[in-house]
Amino acid sequence: MRTRTFGLISAAVVVTFVATACGGGVADSGQQAPGGGGSAKADQVYAQIAALPKDQQRAKAVELAKSEGTLSLYTSMTADVADAVSKKFQDQFGIKVSVFRGNSETVLQRTSQESSANRLGADVIESDFPQMTILSSQKLLADYNGAALDKVQQAGKFPDWTATRFNVLLPAWNTNLISPGDEPKSWEDLADPKYRGKLSIEASDSDWYENVTHYWLTHGKTQQQVDQLWQGIVANAKTVKGHTTMAQLLGAGQTGMDAMNYTYITERSKLDGAPVAYRPASGTNPIPAFPRPNGIGMLKAAQHPAAAWLFYDWMLTEGQQVLVSLHLTPSTTVPGDDSFQGVNLVPYDVDTLTKDGATWDTKYDDLLRGVAAN
Repeated sequence: MRTRTFGLISAAVVVTFVATACGGGVADSGQQAPGGGGSAKADQVYAQIAALPKDQQRAKAVELAKSEGTLSLYTSMTADVADAVSKKFQDQFGIKVSVFRGNSETVLQRTSQESSANRLGADVIESDFPQMTILSSQKLLADYNGAALDKVQQAGKFPDWTATRFNVLLPAWNTNLISPGDEPKSWEDLADPKYRGKLSIEASDSDWYENVTHYWLTHGKTQQQVDQLWQGIVANAKTVKGHTTMAQLLGAGQTGMDAMNYTYITERSKLDGAPVAYRPASGTNPIPAFPRPNGIGMLKAAQHPAAAWLFYDWMLTEGQQVLVSLHLTPSTTVPGDDSFQGVNLVPYDVDTLTKDGATWDTKYDDLLRGVAAN
């Protein structure tokens, strides 16, 4: 589940500022300096790798990382994904992986506070896009210029970090309760009274609300038309807390349709035998699908910078196949992956949510005020 993220941006910056103001002097050459500085050791390792031709960078990173012997990963991956990813990496390179796992806000807060105290514990971060954007703005992340970057879709490339996976936003439905042909064919369809009492909305999905609103406004609708559509949607719905809970209720037939869920969650439920789908029988869903990026960044002040670089590179190459095996949506083209098959991808509005996410949190809360919980 994604808890509320976007309103945390200002708070995270304040936490970092206060911790820095209360901190001691500048760290020594092997530690991070306050305010997002790197370390001499990490700088040298990153520069050494980056100076090589791209086809030689991986080999040097492996050599240096093996001498470091360990990697510290902070991540908001679910436990099963984090376990599988860290085990595969460790088995391939013989480098021990220490994992701190928490929700995206906890990962951000811990990293920011440790950085301000000059006691950074992470070498590499893998988390949701708002948190990665904050870490980038705090100048905690180092540049990666490896060859694997060329494999990533343009929508997954950001300053100082790169998407490893996407959470694709689309409706999902119970195939026993929604007859073939009655599935929604547009976001507008969710406002149809025929779905009254059948619809579930996740209580913290302000990014979905913003993206659909932005799409409608930039494709010819007036603000009044947009507002009327949202009123129709919430009139049909009850709220649920947590995407996994939504999927469970949907699979059990306690709800007929999720107004939005991540396609990988729906797909996992389907593979577990639940009568759910996000693509109709034709295999093609015309509804605009927004790919929400989750990504990776290596810390400027990493204690194991070569291992951080290697893990970053691996997550964009061999690690992509591991993600696909777990039915997640990769940021690169992976043989055998059908995550995007029949899906109408449109850009996810990263810019607005990065700059003004808290406003959309408030608007979404206002929209759902008075809607019954399921």
